[in-house]
Amino acid sequence: MTLYKLSPHAHIIESRLRPGNVHYGIFHQLTGYVVEPRGNVTRLLLATRMGTNVSLSEEDFDKLGDEGAQLGELIKEKFLIPSNEDPFASFESLLDQFVVRPMQNPAIAYRDQSGEVKLVRTSMAKRIYSPRSIESLPVVEESMPAGAANVFLQADGSRTLREVFATAGITNPLDDSRCWEIIEYLSSPHRQLIKFTPHREDLTDPFKPCNRVPRNFYHEAKWGEAATDDGGHSIADFHVQGIGDAAWEFDLIEPTVNHALRYPSEALAGLNYGERFCVSTLTPDVLPMLGDTNRLETLEVGGGTGSFARSFIEQARRVSTPAGEPIEINYQIMDLSPSLIQSQQQKLAGVVPAVTHYQQNATSFDLPDRKFDLIIANEVIADFPVALVKRSRDENDEPASHWQGEGASDLEKYDLDELPQADSFLLNSGVFRFIERAWEHLAPGGVVIMSEYGGVDTFPIQSYHLNHEEFSIHFGHVQTCARKVGFECRLIGLKYFLGLDDQVRMLDGQEEHILCLNYVFQKYGASLPYALISQGEFQKRFQQLVDEISLTGFSFSPLANGFHYGPRINDFMFAIMSKPK
Repeated sequence: MTLYKLSPHAHIIESRLRPGNVHYGIFHQLTGYVVEPRGNVTRLLLATRMGTNVSLSEEDFDKLGDEGAQLGELIKEKFLIPSNEDPFASFESLLDQFVVRPMQNPAIAYRDQSGEVKLVRTSMAKRIYSPRSIESLPVVEESMPAGAANVFLQADGSRTLREVFATAGITNPLDDSRCWEIIEYLSSPHRQLIKFTPHREDLTDPFKPCNRVPRNFYHEAKWGEAATDDGGHSIADFHVQGIGDAAWEFDLIEPTVNHALRYPSEALAGLNYGERFCVSTLTPDVLPMLGDTNRLETLEVGGGTGSFARSFIEQARRVSTPAGEPIEINYQIMDLSPSLIQSQQQKLAGVVPAVTHYQQNATSFDLPDRKFDLIIANEVIADFPVALVKRSRDENDEPASHWQGEGASDLEKYDLDELPQADSFLLNSGVFRFIERAWEHLAPGGVVIMSEYGGVDTFPIQSYHLNHEEFSIHFGHVQTCARKVGFECRLIGLKYFLGLDDQVRMLDGQEEHILCLNYVFQKYGASLPYALISQGEFQKRFQQLVDEISLTGFSFSPLANGFHYGPRINDFMFAIMSKPK
């Protein structure tokens, strides 16, 4: 029987992204290793956090089954240590591990005019999703102790901790109390500036423990306007009343692929997202009617800030039909958000012919006597409503063979695949309504292009990091519904539709990293947009300043790695739906 206590380097964290559900984890500040504890293990850990030691025997591990195996893992990884063990005894084993600055930490360091190393960071103790404003993400600037600065600046994964200390003339770090103080400063939960790993191959993988910065996840500003009569907010309510600032919404809350790539990018052969979308769309392969006409009546559904429309329209002027005629586009936008319509009008002022705006709900839109050749729904259909399907039960409360719930009629109407063995699942019902409305408003030979995140056979999953409900798309169901309505429909990954080069190296890090970089850049009259930026572009714009101030703490990796500003490219698909002539 051994008595165990919680290591002072093990920290219990929680996620409160899902309403009414606290999800716990525990991480080790020196390695970044994370365990998501099971029910009884969670209760045990919460007790040890209060100072209660736990007595465990080999028989207990066997009796507890999977939970016992998880407790064994916690002991092996030094989350739980014998009550009589010196918590700093593991320091010796760290000396021969590689020390690295975790890629997922937004902190950076620079030298000021006096030569002192300054640390610029946000708190790693928690991550606030849906912040009310940029001001609610405070940046901390602090002077780094000389010893800590020496370790931090050398923590590039090429040296062990022992080797790093040796460069400062410390040959026996175990006998020097300053060394442990340095590690405590750099690895503290609210900084997490360094991690350790014995495996050099882990250093370039942003999802390995040594590159992670585990912390609490919170919402600060779920939309707080008056609820609807049923006690909740509908997605439509949010778009009408909940978007106050378009730039804030897409910079910090919901960066889309379009928003992240709204500037010319190496990944898109020097074009921005809207321009590249236009080039890929205005081809006979996608729009066969271009062989017969050079004029397109175009409707964009959910226009965002208006940047996509402007880029699409400007690029269309540089594209010709197969016969060599310039393409003329009469562009119209339908949106539910007054704030976004205002942003679109400002961004598209002066465009000729003038862009027409409609404020309607896309799942029930009705534009009498209007027919379009091209309808675009770019990164908007995840905002459409979903419907629940649940298995019916017999008089003995046993699962029956048929389905009920608000989505059951769609399941039958479109002959959609079910989720085997499930008691319930969601359907993208709003998307089905939109497809039907699009069919009614599309001219023969016209095309609907929808892009969003999801999969061919993945049922809708709610995203909890936004300030409103949003659901991934089951593209297999989209294709089935479209064909049932009468469309010819094909699916293609975003990467392939846009011809995107996902091996281009991009600046790593999300909004907080850009925030920290700008905190420093703005001292010298420079700034970085909230967008995807390639290594080449970054170096062209900032390398001279980087060298002058010895800026450290940023990195680059291929776009395919997924550790960049904005969503993961490989999660996105296109549905191209053609209406036969």
